[in-house]
Amino acid sequence: MHTQTKLQIILFVLLLAADQISKWWIEQQHPFFSTTVIDGFFNLVRAHNYGVAFSMFADLDHAWRTRGLLIVTSLIAVAVAVWWWKEQQKRSVESWLLMLILVGAAGNIYDRLTLGYVVDFIDWYIVWGGKAYHWPAFNIADACISVAVVLLLLTSFKKP
Repeated sequence: MHTQTKLQIILFVLLLAADQISKWWIEQQHPFFSTTVIDGFFNLVRAHNYGVAFSMFADLDHAWRTRGLLIVTSLIAVAVAVWWWKEQQKRSVESWLLMLILVGAAGNIYDRLTLGYVVDFIDWYIVWGGKAYHWPAFNIADACISVAVVLLLLTSFKKP
């Protein structure tokens, strides 16, 4: 096994642990709280996401069939990402970014399987003109996926 692969596996485990420990900590707090961390910019909240990104299809997920569909779809995406990750081992940047996507997928699949929902807790917002504009609550797994997808898109524009 290459050194890069070993480092990626170590980082995968560390990020997945950080994701799960942070979600566990949030779940241990009193039900559905909000704590201001940086006034006018950042809160910790407790949110249960029964849907997919940004809670899309959340109303549909209360049925086991829909939840099962989300889990199966996520597992297929993970299988494709693992295959792509193995194929990209010679392309360093892409393999690291795919590893981040795998961290995010694994963390959120674990939540769905064990809790029936994904725990979100990071609430970023900006106050403008006296009104707060919030980004949908997210977690470490979501951040890994989002950062990786954006950087993968940017790397796709570079010349071979």
